Amino acid sequence: MSSSVTSIATLQKRVEEMLPSLSKAQAQVLGLLTYGILMLGKCGMTALSHGLAKIEQEPAERLRQRLREFCYEAEAKQGKKRREVDVQRCFPDLLRGMLRGWEGKKELALSIDAMTLTERFTVLNISVMYRGCGISVAWKIIEAGEKGAWRPHWEGLLATLEGVVPPDWKVIVMADRGLYAAWLFQAIQRLGWHPMLRVNEDLSFRAVGEETFSPMGQRVKRRGRGWKGKGEWSEHGEQMSGTVLIRWEKGYEEKLVVVTDLDEKEANAAWYQMRFWIEDEYKDHKSGGWGWEQTKMEDPKRAERQWLARAVAMQMAVLVGGEARSRATAANALQGKAEDRKTTGRKTTQTRVSATSTEAKRADGRPANHPGNSDPWAGDAARARGNRGVAQADLRGMQADQELGQEEPREGGQKTVSKEQARANVSGKKRAGSHSCPQAGQQAAIPQTA
Repeated sequence: MSSSVTSIATLQKRVEEMLPSLSKAQAQVLGLLTYGILMLGKCGMTALSHGLAKIEQEPAERLRQRLREFCYEAEAKQGKKRREVDVQRCFPDLLRGMLRGWEGKKELALSIDAMTLTERFTVLNISVMYRGCGISVAWKIIEAGEKGAWRPHWEGLLATLEGVVPPDWKVIVMADRGLYAAWLFQAIQRLGWHPMLRVNEDLSFRAVGEETFSPMGQRVKRRGRGWKGKGEWSEHGEQMSGTVLIRWEKGYEEKLVVVTDLDEKEANAAWYQMRFWIEDEYKDHKSGGWGWEQTKMEDPKRAERQWLARAVAMQMAVLVGGEARSRATAANALQGKAEDRKTTGRKTTQTRVSATSTEAKRADGRPANHPGNSDPWAGDAARARGNRGVAQADLRGMQADQELGQEEPREGGQKTVSKEQARANVSGKKRAGSHSCPQAGQQAAIPQTA
């Protein structure tokens, strides 16, 4: 059932359009969950049900049951002909949502990584690396310590995203050294994407023109230096060929050694630093944001469905927050223009007008095709979190947003959420991102290719 609160109903409509594989009823509950996560800054069912009950003006226990059943399998739900949410069918649409309206160079960075939640779950996750944070687009949750290889899971997740990104895009896929395997390198290549996988520095390597194999890391002996070149490497008898990128930053104990299929003139080891943004994503899901580490869930399948709500919330928060910042930037630019005219008595200089029009035309959350900002992936975690904070404020009605709608008075003249209450609820977190290389935001620009 659609919400009677305008902003929630509009968000439910957005979810329905974003994820057409869901039934209308499933999209409405997911929209309610997403709104609650953004509004309350929590993802626990108890906190969400009690917080949303005050807005929806309905009993908390009844609302809690609706939210919980979203995560249930079909046979565990009340009523007849009930359907369970098929999370995997949503993965292509989540990635399409990130590409929709993209500006600038057609380049995309993905990261695959494994995260544990205490001794309960292991999350195998694929995220888009975007302006200092990660946004999940495909995942598999298994029991922690579950026996068996992860290969079928990773290959299955990659397969769900096949064909989503147009072939004229450049896509790099990053993974830490604990996940490196020849089959993963090849699985990424089969999609037409480019692997950038970190490996151990003692991996045997033979550069083009060399006769013997030697550890990769031996090619860089001093901090502040790097090396890259083509050749062959071997692990567990599996021989692969491609480009090796090595960088040893000052102040760091370990070297960064990455293998890729990109040409050595085209690849840059600094791109790999974007992979560390996924750590900020996990922090947002857990203690630094929505508190998923406090979940009482024990079923991995149900946890996968709950993760869907947080993935949608993260994507909407970052993109809507960027739109809100863009509106604010445009308003400030117009105000500055008016002040210039008032002060000088003449028109604003052409340089300032050009800068103003550039800022006004694009959303802050989208990369710009501008020579001064040639890297569509550049950004920092603090800025991305600021965008999410703005999105929360927007959803609470602090700013008029015709896309999301405003809160309307309910019967009896009572408003669902007052502006004063919304201001009190706005998250103030502005922490800096945990990047592992000072070059990540400066040298990550990809050179234009023909």
